[in-house]
Amino acid sequence: MVSCAGPSASGRSGEGAPPAAPVASAPAAAEAGAHANLGGARCHDAVCTCRARGAGDDRETQPPEEGHKRFEIRLGAGGGPATFSSPTLGELAAGPSETCFYVDVVPGTTHEVTFLAKERKHEEGVTPELEIAEYGPKGPWWYDVLLVKCDSGPGGHCNRDAADAWSAEAKTRKRGRVDPCGSAVVKGLKWDTTGGTGYREAGLFADFKVSFTLEVKKFPTQFQPGSTECVPK
Repeated sequence: MVSCAGPSASGRSGEGAPPAAPVASAPAAAEAGAHANLGGARCHDAVCTCRARGAGDDRETQPPEEGHKRFEIRLGAGGGPATFSSPTLGELAAGPSETCFYVDVVPGTTHEVTFLAKERKHEEGVTPELEIAEYGPKGPWWYDVLLVKCDSGPGGHCNRDAADAWSAEAKTRKRGRVDPCGSAVVKGLKWDTTGGTGYREAGLFADFKVSFTLEVKKFPTQFQPGSTECVPK
């Protein structure tokens, strides 16, 4: 089961802690880009076209090469910059809207990942979004692996209450993944922030960082997403 921790002890863990001083936000990313092992027909150069979910667009016309598994990574920050960083998987950067990448990964490997989303304008707040899904060629299907979405604060933005609500829900996931039929495991899931923005009453976050370990198991996926055969007895 995922171990989902709150902010680190750098002055932000106490419920009654004073709000952090406002921090300057980086400008919104002008465009998406990647330095990673992108794969499939959806990607050209450093950008990819998002799969249309629920519209018969699940099949990969150029499936991953033998000895690889394909993962879909969706990034967003409500108009601000968002990045996905890993020493082994590479660097991905979202544009002003939701951005997708398709990354081919060798089974039996473990990867340290950091996701960081920042507000578009100072004191506006941030709406972080990270979704990871694994391709199952047998279906074809896509298995939801991880969902980071902190948007239940005022204006659809992220604050402490919204972050705690997401954290509590994430703790209920078996092996850390959303769909039990996938082969990826999420471990050590933690979130952090530099603090609130000028909207003090709501305590909107200026940024939101999530770190975790992604372990890609060797076994092939075989059951339809949500199948009872995948639930531990």
